[in-house]
Amino acid sequence: MNKPPKHRFSPTTLHAIILMSILNTTSMPKAPNTKPAVSKNALVRALFAAFGGVFLALGVAGIILPGVPTTVFVLMAAYCWARSSARFHAWLMAHRVFGRIVRDWEERQAVPRRAKYLAWSMMSLSNAWLYYSLPSEKLWLLVLSLVVCAIGALWLYRLPDA
Repeated sequence: MNKPPKHRFSPTTLHAIILMSILNTTSMPKAPNTKPAVSKNALVRALFAAFGGVFLALGVAGIILPGVPTTVFVLMAAYCWARSSARFHAWLMAHRVFGRIVRDWEERQAVPRRAKYLAWSMMSLSNAWLYYSLPSEKLWLLVLSLVVCAIGALWLYRLPDA
């Protein structure tokens, strides 16, 4: 005697299938494209283009110099170039080293796990250095740094891995 096939759908998936069949749709609507437009002001475009170049240079320096973040500066360059030059932004998106970082961020706000670990370790090392190097009357700076780093670490933790 043949047994009925077991379905491997979770209750949430079954609810979504039923809802889509009721609505007679095959997929949920996509969010509107929120990609920023290139500025119409020439001065603003020039400033964003210049800052994008500076941020990319800092990102490249971060590959070589310990303690200088690469991911953050590359993302800032992409932000600036998205508002100043579609050509520079497209070049950065297609870049063999930096393109994946930018695409992951723009599509899913995802950060590579390695970058997360590096950021957390640098925050920890920086705060440890502050603890040992600051005089006791300036330890309030350490507390401030710990609070800022904790907020940044929690924000980074909640982002999906790329």
